[in-house]
Amino acid sequence: MVMRGFITWFDEIKLKSELQQKNNEMEMALVKSQLDPHFLFNTINNIDVLILKNADKASNYLNQLSDIMRFMLYETKSDKISLFKEIEYIKKYIELQKIRTANLSYVNFNLSGDSSNKLIAPMIFIPFIENAFKHNNNKKLEDAITINIKIEEENIIFECINKFDSNRKSKEEDNGLGLSLIHI
Repeated sequence: MVMRGFITWFDEIKLKSELQQKNNEMEMALVKSQLDPHFLFNTINNIDVLILKNADKASNYLNQLSDIMRFMLYETKSDKISLFKEIEYIKKYIELQKIRTANLSYVNFNLSGDSSNKLIAPMIFIPFIENAFKHNNNKKLEDAITINIKIEEENIIFECINKFDSNRKSKEEDNGLGLSLIHI
């Protein structure tokens, strides 16, 4: 009886350890899916080129990238975050994406309403915004990407539109969780 109790206790400890390891692996996979390596490498390369042209601007972009990474790694651990912080993240993300084009009217971002005192799930809008950039194939178009966020008393209305050439072939990549993380 004592031996059976010991074996059960040992099996429970082993199962608990395995579950903790699986949980850690899932958390790491989520972080990796949130941190798009393509975006990260492109941004670092663009900042590298900008260093020689305009060091102050490059430093500003590097700080924005640091803020984005800090947000993704630390601020998104809770179930709800401040809508204000989420919008600040979106603004920085858009600015870093705009480094890749000389077109000043490439992105049209509109925000209306008061974001203070509102909580939302972290990074709820980001997969849509990332996809808008990923699937836009012409950085020379005016308002190639339009992002509208309207904050009302009880609702947040989010709209993300990108212009694309449906005839242009793009390479299909299925290496992330993308929109499958969104549950509405």
